[in-house]
Amino acid sequence: MLSRQTALEQLADAVTGVPEHRRATVPGYAGHTIDPERGILTLFWHGDVPERVSGLLEHPPAGVTARVRQAPYTLRHLREARDRLVAAAAHGEADAVWNGAGPAADGTGLNVTYTPDTTGRHRAPTSERIAAHAAEIAGVPVTAAPAATPAATATRRSDASPWSAGAELTAPGNAFCGSSGFGAWRDRTPVLLTAAHCGTSGTYKTGTGTTIGTAADSDTGLDITVINTNGTPSGRFYDGTWDNASGYSKRVIGAGHNSVGGLVCGSGAMSGVHCDLKVTKTEYAASVEGTWHKDMDVAERTDSGTIAVAQGDSGGPTFASINGGEDMQARGIIVAGGGQKVVCSPTAARTTCYDTVLYTPISPIIDKFGLSIA
Repeated sequence: MLSRQTALEQLADAVTGVPEHRRATVPGYAGHTIDPERGILTLFWHGDVPERVSGLLEHPPAGVTARVRQAPYTLRHLREARDRLVAAAAHGEADAVWNGAGPAADGTGLNVTYTPDTTGRHRAPTSERIAAHAAEIAGVPVTAAPAATPAATATRRSDASPWSAGAELTAPGNAFCGSSGFGAWRDRTPVLLTAAHCGTSGTYKTGTGTTIGTAADSDTGLDITVINTNGTPSGRFYDGTWDNASGYSKRVIGAGHNSVGGLVCGSGAMSGVHCDLKVTKTEYAASVEGTWHKDMDVAERTDSGTIAVAQGDSGGPTFASINGGEDMQARGIIVAGGGQKVVCSPTAARTTCYDTVLYTPISPIIDKFGLSIA
């Protein structure tokens, strides 16, 4: 299945020909989904499909198939509609109660989520009313569903140079907040990524007080801070449970793009590694602790016996297998937990866990800061 997923993602990348965060620039492209279990790529397109794209789909890699479905809207159109909803909510407009919004992968409209009413008031807005109001603003069809407000997921406790992803970070001000993301190079400067909501200036340390480096750059929209490190990145991330004593880690091999239907994993210092997380949304915007973040990806657990993420995992890496073995491909940086709160597995400290993880895909991070993943 992982082999089929790799083939499907490579085919999708060939179709769009651009990084994940620039798919909306492809004329006619509406979205796509992959089904690694059955080996199917479904491409949604508005209007005539270019000959180049048709040729690629007529001759897919061995073991996979492709199909095209017509869509009423392009991804560019839906992103613009999504941004109108974000602006309405961010400005506090009346009845703009949604906490998240993103395009349907099949190009049929937008999906929004809102915080359900728990007070028992009779006049609480219904999903139908919220969807109708959102559609008026967006100018496209909208569906609405209740969901918990996304919450920032603020140990592999004692990392050291060469730095690895998924380790505990002490933020500027000596407050515990989150996990380290992928190591990278910015020109000739070694850097480490983490979540901007943990701090955009000052010194970062390990959970045991060793200085990692100083925050050098950030983007609050992406929720990313770049730390100039004392030492070099290892090109690896911590795997296994949060309390694994052996320092078990895996290697990162480059960066890749995410597709609805694909499987990813996440690794955080609070709760460890969680895999078999299915990507359910891309190009998703959500309000996290009062700040709207655009172009996130969303993945949900597929096993009801596990969690997707815990508070304390913010800044940690998301990744996917590229060969079914030890090597993994960078896919993003954890921003928040959402969906439904779930019972935590053993974690580094008492915390809150969720069945859904929101993360910034790696391609806009690389583009914004000019990085090469270690």
